[in-house]
Amino acid sequence: MNRTSTTSTFRRRAVLAAGLAGAAALGLSATAQAANGAVPAAPTKAVRTAVTPYVINHFGEENADTGRAERRPRDLVLSEFTSIHQVDWKQWGAKEAVGTGQVTGTWCLDTCLTKPLKATISLSDPKVVNGKRVYSAFTLKLAGQQGTYDSEDLQGKRPLATR
Repeated sequence: MNRTSTTSTFRRRAVLAAGLAGAAALGLSATAQAANGAVPAAPTKAVRTAVTPYVINHFGEENADTGRAERRPRDLVLSEFTSIHQVDWKQWGAKEAVGTGQVTGTWCLDTCLTKPLKATISLSDPKVVNGKRVYSAFTLKLAGQQGTYDSEDLQGKRPLATR
């Protein structure tokens, strides 16, 4: 090998080594940033999604033992007696979800099936079930109808299906 080719090979190796060192330094910098609490933009969305709970919904699942894990469902079965429809979710967070919709139930068959009751729904108390965070309680507040209906589902915080 002549001196020119040896020098050329040496330069190529030096450039390659410098490039690898630069890439390693960038990787270490990113690792150090992550260790200090800085999270890259793409994983932030995944992390946020992982902690945002689901709600177990039995709507359209008549006679089913288990429901579907959903976020922001338009229609939601709250219990064997009560459902909420046309829900407009104002908030869906790590600890609570709040929306407004139209409530129907077996306790008001004569009136609310044809004229649903306006209500605010709050989902709360998330817990992990089968590896997923799901809301485990709900509270309903009827708009202008408090005390009109005598139903367990309308009295304070109630349990919500979690499977």
